[in-house]
Amino acid sequence: MKWIKTGKKLNLAVKNAGRLKEILSVFTKHGFVDVLTRMDLERFIPARWQNWINEAAEHSTEERLRLAFEELGPTFVKLGQLLATRPDLVPESFVQEFAQLQDHVKTLPFETIREVVESELGKPIAECFSSFQETPIAAASIAQVHAATLPTGEQVVVKIQRPGIDRVIDQDIHLMEFLAKLLERYVPESRVIGPSIVVDEFFRTLRQELDFYIEANNLQRMKENLASFPEIMIPQVYRAFSTKRVLTMERFFGTPMKDIERVKAEYTDLKRLNVIGARAFFKSVMVDGIFHGDLHGGNIFIMPGGKLGLIDFGIVGRLSPRSRQQLSNMMLAIVTEDFEALCIQYAELGAAGPSVDFDAFQREVRNSLAPYMGLKINEVNTGQLLIEATKVATKYQIRIPGDWMMVFRALFTMEGMGRSLDPEFDMLELGRELMQDLVKDQFSIDRYSKEFVWIGKDLMSLAQVLPRQLKWFLRKWNQDGFAFEIKSPELEGLTIQLEKNQKRQSSSIVAAGLFIASAISLHFEDVNRIFHYPLIAVVTFVAAIILWLKS
Repeated sequence: MKWIKTGKKLNLAVKNAGRLKEILSVFTKHGFVDVLTRMDLERFIPARWQNWINEAAEHSTEERLRLAFEELGPTFVKLGQLLATRPDLVPESFVQEFAQLQDHVKTLPFETIREVVESELGKPIAECFSSFQETPIAAASIAQVHAATLPTGEQVVVKIQRPGIDRVIDQDIHLMEFLAKLLERYVPESRVIGPSIVVDEFFRTLRQELDFYIEANNLQRMKENLASFPEIMIPQVYRAFSTKRVLTMERFFGTPMKDIERVKAEYTDLKRLNVIGARAFFKSVMVDGIFHGDLHGGNIFIMPGGKLGLIDFGIVGRLSPRSRQQLSNMMLAIVTEDFEALCIQYAELGAAGPSVDFDAFQREVRNSLAPYMGLKINEVNTGQLLIEATKVATKYQIRIPGDWMMVFRALFTMEGMGRSLDPEFDMLELGRELMQDLVKDQFSIDRYSKEFVWIGKDLMSLAQVLPRQLKWFLRKWNQDGFAFEIKSPELEGLTIQLEKNQKRQSSSIVAAGLFIASAISLHFEDVNRIFHYPLIAVVTFVAAIILWLKS
């Protein structure tokens, strides 16, 4: 099946040959000729690449890759932005460079926007909105945002997807998959990053961003989950004016958190803002298991009355109940400096195999985190510690799922913004109260009752199947010729290698025989000759050379 999938991807790459050539030309222009050559793609490298060497040499590798991503457009910009959130996969210098990636896109003309809105909503734009600003208030690679007013008077923002962007992204994703496979095959050092895994994770995230129904659902769920926090505001979605490609939401008028100086000047009770944000964040992560996956200062607003407004729910993270328990265990391990417990949690998360040197992994985690221990808790960023430990885990082939990195980054961002407002901010301390409630819930009668119900159902299923399976096994056991079959990838690989060695040995023996026959034939007289040598001697010699080279 693997060769069928590979063939399909190759077929897609051939169909998109024009775009593939453009991508490779851009990477060549920015000085990545050596990598493309190693990937066996030199035939696609433009002949004029020598003229670009001096220009590319003026920038560092990190800068050149960022510039290449920006030139290649929306899909690659989004990939770079994803990598900027994965310091466990790429070096810190690349993370910092990718963090500068911005969507350099031209705003779409209003006539194009009008066509998309009217096509999606099925009505003239004047019937849907009493006013619609022609100049966008924001423009990105996937969508453009306009302010508008509903016929009932509500002020809204309308997020309109760029026409055809889904086809562009779909084309680029297939080419990324093709290039990732080549990179893993011909550039072994890239396997540490896992290009194919990164592209697969990127594809799933980006497909969700392209479906505004998903974002609308995320908004609704978060609004319901945080209903117990009257100080937290989530935009209302107007479903009657929303589709897969058009999303109409309540408009927020507030001060963005990224404008720290303005926030400090306009609001005095900054500690209260921190407490509200921390409690809401911990509830989202530890209780609800669904949280904002792209937290930064531009997505958080200080609203009139001192409330917090959250926007842009295109990306959310999700944690299962077991994952939430593991996260609380990890944070407890950091507080108590129990590095062994922390490493055990990482090994479980990353499904570490038996070949992992656990002692070395634990030792390196201790050495990485020890300098932070002993500091006051408000001087330590818990998210940063978890990110540092994740980097070490990746070195030992313990790969942490993407949703976990979302949690760590969100925790890191929340703590950083909180301390920019209040240097004494201690997010972990504020979360302890909620953590205690979680512990009580985990050991409550109601929780145990639910667990026993599921255990009972599993035991019932097992009781129904076990006698039949046992009877079948005993019948097979009593048959003549019964034997256990043991399969191992290592043994299969050894068998293949032995077969190859046997074929090479046979070829070498035949080649040696032909060499001897050729030498004997040199003494033949009265035979056909070529270049003064007996024809039979030349033929056997050439055949011997061919066999020897193949062996």
